[in-house]
Amino acid sequence: MRENLSIRTYLPVVRTHSHDFHQIVVPLRGAIDISLNNFVGSIAVGHCVIIQKNVDHSFKAQPQARFLVADLIDLPESAQSTESPFATVSNAFKSFCLFADVQLSSQIAPDLQKHMIAVFKHLLSLQEFLPEIDRRVSKALEHIENDISVNHSLNSLANISNLSVSQFKSLFRKHTGKTLGEYLLMTRMEKARALLANTDMPINLIAEHTGYQNQSAFTRRFQAYHGISPSHYKKH
Repeated sequence: MRENLSIRTYLPVVRTHSHDFHQIVVPLRGAIDISLNNFVGSIAVGHCVIIQKNVDHSFKAQPQARFLVADLIDLPESAQSTESPFATVSNAFKSFCLFADVQLSSQIAPDLQKHMIAVFKHLLSLQEFLPEIDRRVSKALEHIENDISVNHSLNSLANISNLSVSQFKSLFRKHTGKTLGEYLLMTRMEKARALLANTDMPINLIAEHTGYQNQSAFTRRFQAYHGISPSHYKKH
């Protein structure tokens, strides 16, 4: 087989199969319900599913959900030795997957695709594969990722997670290592950087898309976070 990266969607009907190659499924939007090796879970943005070859697995997802899927001949040792097939991915890995989404959604040269799968595998080998995030926190993260332009509040996200505000704050920091404000800033700044690098979207629209109604405020925040202004980053 030829190793491959692709963008996929699935139907909300349970399918079961196996294949003679390894597969990594990374949610880009929405979540996938999947069961394999006696593990059952709903995996959303910020996570991945490690499906080893010849393992039967069942899955379904809503049609609007979107996934980066890697078909691989081999897996790094860290991925093979995980106790659970469900894991949390790093922000760097997630950022690359968002970049891959942009590239694979347009026509690209075979050589570029070859280099992308090589980078994917390299980043995969660097992953620590942290344990799966609490599903209540995962629901909040999925809600944030679906629209980062919204002013997400502790109260609204705690309600979505069926937690009190104090419980939500504690669990959120435990599983992400950040406060809600820190996480929102990181997510918005990484998304802004991806949009600047990979699209022709004007800076004022990128500001709105990432939750800033004022372009000047967005510019100040971006420069403070990345050490370069949006306009200079876009030129480079």
